[in-house]
Amino acid sequence: MKCDPEGEKIKLKKGTGLRMNTKVKIEERVQRLVMVMGKGVHPRRELMAALGLRQESRRNFYDNYMKPARARGLVTMQCPGHPSIPEQTYRLTADGLEYLEELSKKEQAIQGS
Repeated sequence: MKCDPEGEKIKLKKGTGLRMNTKVKIEERVQRLVMVMGKGVHPRRELMAALGLRQESRRNFYDNYMKPARARGLVTMQCPGHPSIPEQTYRLTADGLEYLEELSKKEQAIQGS
């Protein structure tokens, strides 16, 4: 890990010489997940399909979308005691719904300009 001139941590992608600002990438993924979830209750497969992720990339989904969103308190599981059951569904928390509203307002402001 290195820091860019503004002090944000960046990750060098192995073998490509490309820099990837992981903090920004994670925030973008959380935003996409929240927008896709809306006010409903959704199983993992439905969320992955809506995000354009292959079903084989469950680990990617959990590590890059679900874990950061849950860590921020935006998403909760319907059955938290049983995280790996096939019937598991996810919904936005009260904080997640507020965040969704903020994102919707920003999107409307951008479209309105």
